[in-house]
Amino acid sequence: MTGEALTRLADPNSKASHVSISGFRNGVPYNQYLSLKEFNRLKLENDDQVRFQADTTGNTIMIEAQGAILGSSRFPVRRNARLQEVLSYISVDPDRANLSGLYIKRLSTAKQQKKAIEDALNRLEHNAYTATSSSNDEAQIRAKEAEMLSSFIDRARKVEPEGIVVVGSGGKIADIALDGDVIVIPEKTDVVMISGEVIMPQAVVWNENRDMDDYIRSAGGFSNRADTSNLLVVHPDGEVTPKAKNVMPGDQILVLP
Repeated sequence: MTGEALTRLADPNSKASHVSISGFRNGVPYNQYLSLKEFNRLKLENDDQVRFQADTTGNTIMIEAQGAILGSSRFPVRRNARLQEVLSYISVDPDRANLSGLYIKRLSTAKQQKKAIEDALNRLEHNAYTATSSSNDEAQIRAKEAEMLSSFIDRARKVEPEGIVVVGSGGKIADIALDGDVIVIPEKTDVVMISGEVIMPQAVVWNENRDMDDYIRSAGGFSNRADTSNLLVVHPDGEVTPKAKNVMPGDQILVLP
């Protein structure tokens, strides 16, 4: 049976605009929130539960989950629903899910990040084109630098931020109000990434007996451009710790220039 056939049988109220459907697909939980048009094309399965709804924009928001989850993961929730409440709706694979590494992606934050990048590039562009020169040779150098910067700025303007919001610290997740966010639950990993100003950026299997210096040595050591006093550890949840003593599975060691 298709959704269209069920709609004809159910004869929903004229105010109905969306459908909430839950059930199982291939033995895992299945949840979808669809418009009537999308629902009409859907093939239904035995034991599906279908609820026709009038989607009032002011009262509900849509939340999506990604990563090490089971089944579909779009949830209509009441406006101002909080993270811990929504997490109770999401089925995760306990063997794969790194719940302490959870973070969210928010559209409004992505827009703010995009504006911050644009403002920084505008300042860089202004400085490049208004720099003064004391000689013809210096003027030629400035012109070449401006040309290279212009190429970099053009590429940088195409960057689209993800709007990542760090909601955890030390394994504790803040119970924040959601706003049409995407909840990302990363998979567990036993790998540590070493990148930036090292001889050979690479991934290394985590070992509890290794410290940051050991991991950097496993990447060939520092490059000649490395700022050896400026080392960062980026955790799976997006939190950044300068020169962390303990490196954990899933961390990324970043050596800045």
